Amino acid sequence: MAFPNNGDHLSFGDKNIGLTTINNWQKHNSEILKGDIIGKTDKNTSITKNCIVKVNQTSCNDFSDSTDQLKHRSRHINYWKSELERAIRDIDAEINVLETLRQQLKNAIDTLKIPEYITEECLNLRRNRMQSDTVYDEPEDALYNESVLIQNVKRLQADMLRDIESQMNMNIAAKEALERDWSNKYLAFKYETHNSELQTKSSNVKDSAGSTRLCEGQSNVQSWEQFTVNALQQFKTAIDKSKALRERVDACLINSSRDLRSQDIAVDKALSARIARTDQVRIELENQLKLTLSKIVETENILETLHEEMLKVSQRIQVAQTRLNVKNCRPNVENCREGSLIGLIEEIRDLNDSMSLLQRRSLETEKLRAELIHERGKLENEIIVKKKTLHIDNERCLFLRSYFQSAEKLCGF
Repeated sequence: MAFPNNGDHLSFGDKNIGLTTINNWQKHNSEILKGDIIGKTDKNTSITKNCIVKVNQTSCNDFSDSTDQLKHRSRHINYWKSELERAIRDIDAEINVLETLRQQLKNAIDTLKIPEYITEECLNLRRNRMQSDTVYDEPEDALYNESVLIQNVKRLQADMLRDIESQMNMNIAAKEALERDWSNKYLAFKYETHNSELQTKSSNVKDSAGSTRLCEGQSNVQSWEQFTVNALQQFKTAIDKSKALRERVDACLINSSRDLRSQDIAVDKALSARIARTDQVRIELENQLKLTLSKIVETENILETLHEEMLKVSQRIQVAQTRLNVKNCRPNVENCREGSLIGLIEEIRDLNDSMSLLQRRSLETEKLRAELIHERGKLENEIIVKKKTLHIDNERCLFLRSYFQSAEKLCGF
């Protein structure tokens, strides 16, 4: 069967309108079958796979590097956070120790009021000494020295208390700076640790638009680290000053208590010596008073004897004078100057001389008795003065000083 040529079907008339030729159909099919889309697709697939591998590798590397950097940052933050924790523990312990020392110093200041009262009371009591015993003696000098020492210790301890309170404020400021920095480090460590643990499948991962921008006012690594270094340096300065201050306060308390106790011993020693000396003088005065009293009795006995003797002499003079008067009554020539008359005259002269002598001795003895009575009054008054002094020094001052505080209490314990 013969097939028509390419244009033969046109002879069928209008029935072939709109039909293309076989050649066109074959050409069309050839063009469809040999299109570049498959090759392009294969090429694109290859490139895309390579790109995916590359992107996956890059992203994994970047994620790993970021995670490593975040972990390194976390460790860096944790290092300084640990340093801050150690510093906070140290400064907190130092604050507690300094507060204990402050309370000890306040106790020492309160305790010092007792020795101050004892010293002032002893000085006031000794102002009540009488007459000749109101002297500036060794106990008085020791008490004045003790009063001056107590005032010096009071001023020194008040200055130390102000220094401690100022140092406490410095320590608290350093602690607050450390705690603020530690709080920031704690949050930063928490956030960095959270970031280092984030994975692509984590539930809280989400888009955050604008997170890649750098915020104004951010610190750099050097300034960030220097901030903590400054806080730690402030802590070190504060704790060094605090320790040095504690050493000074301890030395002050020890030296003050030692000086006060030494002065207390000196005052007690001076009082005891003065009491012993005063008591010795009192005993001597009492012995002298006993001797004076015995001499007064002896003098009064002598006066009584003198008066008796003067009475006897007076009576003998009267007898002699009566005898002379009787002789003078003799008549005429019988009134003779014979031996008995001369003897009576001589007897009266001798008796008058004896009477004058006895009267002089009586006056001297009376004067001596008055002096002895006056001396007795002086001695009795001096004994009263010495007993008053002994009562003040022994019964009052030494009794008060028995309450003088111990060295431990003077140190504030």
